[in-house]
Parts: sequence; structure tokens; C-alpha cells
Amino acid sequence: MLQAARVARAPGLARSGGRRYLCADPNRFAMMLLALACALTGAAPCPSFADSIPARSVYDGARGELDARIPRLDDPAVRVDGRLDEAAWGHAAVLTGFTQSTPAQGTPASERTEVLVFYTPRELFIGIRAHASDPSRIRSTLAERDQITADDHVRILLDTFHDRRRAFAFFVNPLGIQQDGTFAEGGNRGPNRGSGISFSPDFLFQSRGRLTGEGYEVEIRIPLKSLKFPAGAEQTWGLNVVRVIPARGAEESWAPRARNAPSELAQSGTLSGIHGLRPGRLLEINPTLTARREGATDEAGFRRGPAEPEVGGNLKYGITSELTLDATVNPDFSTVEADADQITVNERFALSVPEKRPFFLEGADLFSTPETLVYTRSIVDPAAGARITGKLGPLNLAWLGAVDDAPLRAPARYAPREGRAVVHVGRLRRDLGARGSTLGVLATSRQVGPAFNRVGAVDARIRLGAIHTFGALAGASWTRAWAPDPAGTDSAGAPGRRVGVATADRAGHIAHLFADRTSRHWGWVATLRDVPQGFASHTGFIRRTGVTDVSVYNRLSWFGARGARVERVDLRGGGSRLYGGRGFWRGDGALEGSGGMRVEAQLRGNHEVEVAVSRGFNTLDPAAYAGYAVPAPAGGMETGDALVAPDRRMAGLNGASLRLQSAYFKTVEGSFHAEVREVPLFAEGTRGRERTLRGSLELRPTASLRVDAGVRHSLLHRARDGSRYSRALVPRLRAEYQLTRALAVRALAQYAVEEVDVLRAPDGRPYLRDGEPFRVRRGNRPAWDQPQLNPVRMDVLLSWRPSPGTMAFLGYGREVVDDEAFRFNGLAPRTDGLFFKVSYLFRN
Repeated sequence: MLQAARVARAPGLARSGGRRYLCADPNRFAMMLLALACALTGAAPCPSFADSIPARSVYDGARGELDARIPRLDDPAVRVDGRLDEAAWGHAAVLTGFTQSTPAQGTPASERTEVLVFYTPRELFIGIRAHASDPSRIRSTLAERDQITADDHVRILLDTFHDRRRAFAFFVNPLGIQQDGTFAEGGNRGPNRGSGISFSPDFLFQSRGRLTGEGYEVEIRIPLKSLKFPAGAEQTWGLNVVRVIPARGAEESWAPRARNAPSELAQSGTLSGIHGLRPGRLLEINPTLTARREGATDEAGFRRGPAEPEVGGNLKYGITSELTLDATVNPDFSTVEADADQITVNERFALSVPEKRPFFLEGADLFSTPETLVYTRSIVDPAAGARITGKLGPLNLAWLGAVDDAPLRAPARYAPREGRAVVHVGRLRRDLGARGSTLGVLATSRQVGPAFNRVGAVDARIRLGAIHTFGALAGASWTRAWAPDPAGTDSAGAPGRRVGVATADRAGHIAHLFADRTSRHWGWVATLRDVPQGFASHTGFIRRTGVTDVSVYNRLSWFGARGARVERVDLRGGGSRLYGGRGFWRGDGALEGSGGMRVEAQLRGNHEVEVAVSRGFNTLDPAAYAGYAVPAPAGGMETGDALVAPDRRMAGLNGASLRLQSAYFKTVEGSFHAEVREVPLFAEGTRGRERTLRGSLELRPTASLRVDAGVRHSLLHRARDGSRYSRALVPRLRAEYQLTRALAVRALAQYAVEEVDVLRAPDGRPYLRDGEPFRVRRGNRPAWDQPQLNPVRMDVLLSWRPSPGTMAFLGYGREVVDDEAFRFNGLAPRTDGLFFKVSYLFRN
């Protein structure tokens, strides 16, 4: 017995009569022969392996073998070329036994997938062998970075802190094209739960792939400098690998996962036994040079200004493996492609615009709360900024500071002098328990001279059991703003119309409660929001104040058998009620409300069908129309509540919609949405009928060419007489050709038609304001006889981007206006601009 124990402690050595022989472990013996052969033949350096690595191990996810102990190789001599033929891959841990999560959850995978994993003190290596029963159906394009979700691809979710709350996301298609970002639990909550992945951050890693006769192979190298992970001698990281097969509409993963589970990361497996990491100190310096020349039309005609070169720079410094400092000076936050126009003919409140500027994107999920109290597009023209993000044990921390020059050009109303805005955002969030619960605090400040807005909030997300989540946010704001004051010591306004001003203070609170049940067959979410009039967040986006909002939504799901024509059906229903002022707490009736039901069906072949019906009501405020008048029959004007009165209580606002989507074909993907509904015409205070159409088509005729076409159309008619109130049409065409993996050319064209009639009283007479008919168009009130110009935008961009941070852009954009929709006569230029940018990332 003692002798057997000694043998077990000496793997690779066998005893026979007191002698030792180097032959009992065939893996160890093969490694020695390989090293000897390399030395004798003078071949390329053979991989050096750590003494502590285990023999090659296989971990079958379907059998619950989810704790993978991966080997450490000190010098693997691997070239990332998409070929898993180096000796090191023969010693990697193998992850296999994938199961489907979509469409037939829990069933064996339709295709065989093997994932090979090992690490060095400075890198993580992942290899993928994706077998395909019909390789001709594999979809792969030489696409731009972050544009591969329509392709076959493999998703790697790497939870380096193993806290089941946040993970790095690395996607790679069969040609090795990358898409990356961060996954945050709770980022998308509610009946329309999304993936929780933000593709905005870019991380530096290598990947190559190739198509084979059996499917495809992918090779990935992730420098540990690109990751954050806890300090410590030994690491355990969470991991799941998901293979996406668009031809089948399937997702298959190593660790079995339920799509309707409340936590994605809690279903992951682990990489354990990771030790001896030496990533080195992270230091990145990223200088940028930009130049632009812009033109615009003014009273003297179209003129171009001088070229405006600017030099800026970004710095990233790894304080530790857990904390990172980012800083920027004179950053270039120009977008190289214009935002898509949104139809606003019947909108009462502001619409948010997605953030595209790189500095604000990384770590953005750390600032997320149930209410959008951090909306970085509110920092319009930053001159400098800094950010610290990271995690210390169970404590996540983030701070963002910026100096915004925008108030120098557009000061606040009544502000007597110009000044820069100084913005600070601080966030602390603590992990609670092992189920994904968190407790956090947030503080924001925006100050321009003596005027300021400050917000403080506490939020919690508590997970109870396997399917229930509860959350809450409570916050308060303190605002000091300029306001008219005859006794004020300062003055503001145009010359000759100056008014006395002084600062005025106000305060308010905000509250948000939600409960969420998520399971395979039944889920629901209930929300209560209370945002009184006094609350303000100048660093956030609160679309409407002075309201209390209550909503409840349910989901029932049915799943077909494997191979069935109907793979899944979701029945979703619920409604919301909105109360004005403190009406909810007093027991008053709701001002607005809606309810509805929709049926979503996922069909075999990656088709989707959705049918929905809705019913709502709305209450209008007569005070909003007090300044309206109508022409009198005998001349002059008439006004008063009897003549100018909105349809105050609009009930029975019915609607129905149909949505179709298909990704069945290898080179074509499309969607179509049609809706008919009754709506209030808010500017006019009358009932209307709206018909909207939206369609999109994506063509991938070759591996390098991608064409996206989309259109949105809206028609609004008055219910009383069928006359047209507005028409909006926005066609958009985007074409991209990828010459090489790094070099691409892209063109975009968009035409935005928006025509609105003058506002009319119920008897058809035009409403008057200041004695003239008027219309409300794009948030403004142009003169009734002013042409309704429709902009046509065209952008062309040549880009070279071999890796994140290293890039060169040359772009030209031009906007002309059509003075009458679809006439295309006299397309007068409004603006144009030539844009150039070059940057290079230096990394130690």
C-alpha cells in the first residue's frame, strides 16, 4: 500500500524491482521524444510545457462536466493562423458535449463542436473545431469588425471575476473576423429581454479562421493585458462557449443554458487551476490626428471654411489587473456615419440617440441603473475627460469626469454669461451573495458657473431563488438654474430685450420598483416609476417628469418538438397606466394607458411571425392650446374654450400590427412591419389614424460585399374627415465592400421626407398663433408658407482598421435639400464636410 502511494505521487515513473522507468505515462514519453526530435533536426523551437500541466482532458458539457482544469504552457510556439496543427493544441483541454438552447432547448447539438483551451503566463489560447454536416450552408463574410451576427460564429463569454454578473464577450466568425464587447446581467430587463451584450468596447486580441471540408476552424489568442481579473495566486474564471448556426436558427452551447433563465452567466462552466499569471503592466498611448473642412449655406450662399487640423490623444494605464485608468485630451468624437433619422411628426418628448463615441463606451454598463441617470450624449463637446473602472473584491467602481465646451456656443436660456460645463459621475456597486444580487450608489454633477445639477441615487437588484428578481432605485436631485427675476443682479437676453435674472433652486426625487419572474414557460415583469415635476438629471435622460407610471406584462411560452415546423410560440400581454402629478397617490384616474397582446412564432428555417393588437386612451391638457385662435367669419380672430378645445379624453384608441422576419437564405435577410392604429394628434388636439410601414433587406452576394436597405413610412390622417395631417418617409441605403480584413469602403445615402399640414380646428379652419396659421415640424414652428425642405444625406468613407486604436479614416459627407418631396429640383446644398483621421495604438 505504501509503495502504491509513492507511485501515485510520481506520475510518469513506474517501479520494477526498485528501479524507475520513464515509460508509464505515454503523454510524458511523447513530449520527451518530440523535444529530442526538434533538437536533433534543428526544427523550429518546440513548445515548452509547464511541469504541472495535467494530461489532456475532455470535458463533456452535456454530462455536467463543467469544471475544466486547463493546462499552462510556458512557451507554446503557436502561430495564430487558423490552423490547429501545432503540438501545443494536442495538450489543450477539450470542451465538447454541446447542447441546444435554441430552438430545442436541452437536446443534443445538431452539429459537433470541440473547443480547445490552454493558457500561458501572458495569454489565453482558444481553438475551435466546428463540424458541419453540410459545409456549403456555412455563412461567413469578410465583414467589418462587429458586423458578424448574421454569420455562423462562436461566442465566448469569459467571466474573469467569476461573479456571474459581468463578462467579456468575444465573437469570431469562420474567417476569424471579430466582434467583441461586454455582457452585463440585468442590462436588458422586461418582456422584450435582449442579449445583455454591448458591442461598443473593443479589446485587442488575435483571431484567424478558415473553412475546411468538414466545417471550419478558428484560432484565438487573448492577451491577459486585454482583460481585467482579480489579484491572486490561483484563478477560477467562468466560461461558456455558444455556437450560432443561422441556417438552422440554432444556438448550441458547451454549458447547457436556458434562454428564458434570469441569469445567463449563472449557467456557465468554469476554467479552474489558473495560476502563475504575469500579464505585465498595461500601458497604451493612442495619439490621434484629425482634420476637417466644412461648408454651409448662409445669407451669402454656400461657403466652405478653412481646414481645421487637431491633435489629441488617449491614455490607458493598468493601475492593477483589476483597475484601469483612461484619459483623453482634445478627443476626436466625430462620428464617421450620421445617425439614422427618426420620424418625429407626432412626438411630444425628446428621443434618445445611441452613444457611438469610443471613450464613453467602455465600462458604460457599470453606470447603468433602472433609470437612465447617466446619458453620455449629454456631454456634447468634451475638451478632456478621464475615467477609472474596475473591481476590488466584491466592489465594482467607476468614475467619469469631463469638461464640456458646448455651453460656450449654446449657453442655457437666461444664462448671463458663457462657461464650460464640468461633469462628474461616480458609481459604486457591491455584489451580494452568489446569485447575482447587487447594491449600488450613484452620484452625478454637472456645473456651469454658479448653475448646477446634482443627483444622488441608491439602487438594488435582489435575486431570490432561481426565477425571481426584485429591484429598486431611490434618488434625489438638486438643481440651481438661471431664471427671470426683476430684482436679479445679473441680466440676460438679446440687446434691447434684456431681462433681470437670478439663480433659483429646486429639488425633487425619483423612485423605481420592479419585480421579475423568468422561467421557461411563464414570465412576468411589473414596474412602478415615480418621477415628480421637481426632479431633473442633466447628465441623464428622463423623457418625462411629473408622472407616475405603472406597468405589468406577462409571457407564456410553448415549445415544439425537435424538428417541428413551429419551434416556439410566445404569448405576451399586459398594459400600463400613467398618472399625472400626484394623481396615483391620491387615487385619481390615469391620464394615459395602453394594453395589448401579441403572439410571436419562431418557425423552422429561421423565420419569425408576430401579430399584435392594442387598445389605449389618452387625456390632453386644454392649457396647452390656450394660445390658439381661429379666423372669424367676418374677419379677425376668435378664441376661447368653446372654439379652441382639444378632444380632451380620447378612449378606444385601437391598433393592430404584423411583423415578418426571415434569415433562411444564405445571402438574403429581411424584415417587414406594418401597423395601423388610432392616435392623438398632439399638436392639434384631435384624433388621428396612423399607418406605418417599416422594411429592411440585407444582401450578402459575396463574402466581401454587404448591402443594407431600409425604409420607414408613416401616414397620419384626421379621423373626423380623412384629411392628411402628415406624411413621413425615410429610405436609407448602406453599401460596404471589404477589400481586405482591414481595408473597407462604405457609402450611405438617406432621404428624409417629412410633410406636415397646418394645424386645424375640428371644423377645418386653420388654427392661428400670433395671427398666422402655423404647423409643428421637427419640434419647431415654421411659418405656414415656408417650404418644407427635405434633406438628402450622402456619406462616403474609406477606412483602414487593422486593430482597435490603429486606424485611418477618409470620409466625405454632403447634405442637400429638396424643396418639394420627390421632385428633386433645385437640390441646394446645405452642408458638406471632408473628414480625415489617423491614429496609432502604442502598447507596451
